[in-house]
Amino acid sequence: MATFQYGGQALIEGVLMRGRNALAVALRHPDGSIVWGTERLDLGLRARRALKMPFLRGLVVLYDTLVTGTRWLVRSATLQALALEDGDEGGAKPAAGGGAGVASTLAGGLLSSAAMLFAGPALCAASGSYSDPDASTEPKPSGAEQGLGKGYTVAVGGMLFLSLLLGIVFFFLVPLLLARATVGRVDQGFGLQLSEGVIRVAIFVGYLLLMSRAADVRRTFQYHGAEHMSIHTLEGGDPLTVEAARKYPTAHPRCGTEFLVVVLIVSILAFAVVGNLSPIWLVLSRIILIPVIAAISYELLQLGARHRSHRVVRWLWSPGIWVQAITTRQPTDDMIEVAIVSLEQALIADGNDVPAGSADYDARPLNPETDLQPAEDGTIGQNRRP
Repeated sequence: MATFQYGGQALIEGVLMRGRNALAVALRHPDGSIVWGTERLDLGLRARRALKMPFLRGLVVLYDTLVTGTRWLVRSATLQALALEDGDEGGAKPAAGGGAGVASTLAGGLLSSAAMLFAGPALCAASGSYSDPDASTEPKPSGAEQGLGKGYTVAVGGMLFLSLLLGIVFFFLVPLLLARATVGRVDQGFGLQLSEGVIRVAIFVGYLLLMSRAADVRRTFQYHGAEHMSIHTLEGGDPLTVEAARKYPTAHPRCGTEFLVVVLIVSILAFAVVGNLSPIWLVLSRIILIPVIAAISYELLQLGARHRSHRVVRWLWSPGIWVQAITTRQPTDDMIEVAIVSLEQALIADGNDVPAGSADYDARPLNPETDLQPAEDGTIGQNRRP
């Protein structure tokens, strides 16, 4: 069994799994099949030893998760959007629930990315822990590894820009203004910082509750649950099958939503140290301290993961499990199949063995030239296998 702690993220009709040296993505194609792709994680910025130092590594992980996660979110939306367009013309039909709500699911992904700035990705779970690059083995090349990281620059860049803007406004400036307009009239000290943190959490939880009412977002939350269940299965030493995954809960103790608890505590302490400044400097301090809070929170999150067996640590991190009652749902069998394919491909890309007895679901490599581009005849590649 792989010793590295695998993590993932729910996409639109799919799952992304992040390994030590590579990530894998599996998507439910509109024709009903499963397509997958891999991407190396040990190249470029990610491979620089200096950026794997404590505190710096948290910023790199946050940046990489935002960029990579958003890029694949856009890709998964593209696959379903093309099916929706062709379906309107009498062609291929989107996967069940996949095409009808692409816009609102992307909106959910947009604010989920924004929420990562203070509370961890709402759709990201079981975050992989940092490991010493010297301890890793050279990954075996994957036959499906393609140049899947070159497209969608404008869409991804625009989505990231809006995510950052919305994250700063809704999750930092709005709580500050509301706290000053209420508690700030009677308490300019720790009470103000505490109320600001509580308002921040309330906005985040309220946003999740609101988004979860959309049918297509609920499907994404189901894929989130499928991702957790498949990782539980791997960590439990069971073969990767739907039947084995059904034994496990949809919540996972390493879900990225646990970042919420850590960031809340760190932000309260950090802003308490800043103290009472002029209004303009209070606003600037909330923006300037974002990377500092993120870096410290990441290290505390890793520390908590290493000492999870202690009762006090489990109690402190329990709100992260509670939040997952919103961000995860019981998946269907076909959703678990997608998550298992993604995890199996991540294991293979890392050079690890797939657990004995695991299912071998029918899946094919994702071809961006056919699957993510409309064809002249109006089809989207389902009959044009690579």
